[in-house]
Amino acid sequence: MIRSRVRHSPGRTPRKEWGGGRCKDAAHPHIGFTGQGEPEEGNTPTPGWLWAFSAILVVAMVYYLVRFGGSFSVAAHEVEQPGLAAAQRSTVPVKGDEVFSAVCGACHQRHGRGIPGTYPPLVASPWLLRDTYSPIRIVLAGLYGRIEVNGAMFNNRMPPLGDKLSDEEIAAALSHARSSWGNRALRITRSDVKSVRESSPLRGPWTPPELEMAPPPSMRPGNVP
Repeated sequence: MIRSRVRHSPGRTPRKEWGGGRCKDAAHPHIGFTGQGEPEEGNTPTPGWLWAFSAILVVAMVYYLVRFGGSFSVAAHEVEQPGLAAAQRSTVPVKGDEVFSAVCGACHQRHGRGIPGTYPPLVASPWLLRDTYSPIRIVLAGLYGRIEVNGAMFNNRMPPLGDKLSDEEIAAALSHARSSWGNRALRITRSDVKSVRESSPLRGPWTPPELEMAPPPSMRPGNVP
């Protein structure tokens, strides 16, 4: 192999030119170097997918700042206190007519006259009006067996509702029935229901004879004022 020796002028750097896959020295065009794999300097266009990705990223950032930035209030990080939420819900009054229509209306009907031969009426019913604890006991634990109401006999079963209704809902529904359709009896309170519930927990349905013989809990009488 014959090696070419190239002399350059002092203080002068030889200029190289690229072209056709070979690098040529401007000062010595007979000397060439292969340029395979070497990067070329130029204005290479940016790929379209990179522009699209950048645009999507900018839009996402703007959306996040508008949606979640706001005034940077700490309210978004506040945790609702369970006790406070329960207290706020408890201030909402329970409407007795709505509870009665939803739970009791199918059997006793909205007019309180029941269904003859099947479900007893609540209009002028002594089981509803003579005291406050008997109707509460019936609603809490249920009732079954033959029962006489206003001279008519009924033999059916009322399911217990103590595990489905709160003390306030039971008090509101019974107070509604005791003051509607001509009925006139004392209002039943939530504390009345609570007292009866605590006096006979986890018992089965009552029978009419059991209700008549059961001693009253320590409650106020519920006769007509």
